[in-house]
Amino acid sequence: MSSAQYILIGVAVVGVAVFGFMRSDENEYAERPMALDSAEAKAALAIFEQLTQTTNALSEVISPKANPMVQQHLQRSAARIQTAGTVELINAHWTGDYFKVQIQAAEESHWFTLEKAADDSLKLLGVQK
Repeated sequence: MSSAQYILIGVAVVGVAVFGFMRSDENEYAERPMALDSAEAKAALAIFEQLTQTTNALSEVISPKANPMVQQHLQRSAARIQTAGTVELINAHWTGDYFKVQIQAAEESHWFTLEKAADDSLKLLGVQK
């Protein structure tokens, strides 16, 4: 066998091992689904229901770790949520130390990343549309 074949076999073995690790329970960043009626999901939904009333509440629920660019994205998403008037929680899961929720507001869907603060409350850390 040539050295190129050995390299190809080695890469394939490493790829299969990495894929297996990513899907195993040992991976701390594997998604751990949460029920939509769990305490964390209800707390997250309460944050977004509060944002439908006023975006002034956003300053209280943004994590201090969120950089200014992320804060701008959160401001825009909060404004869209407020305009929608209603929100619905579609999906929720933990990934490592981060709680990710999918919120449906009007016809838009947003993925928000939250983290647990020192006082056990959830704080917004990021958003993806």
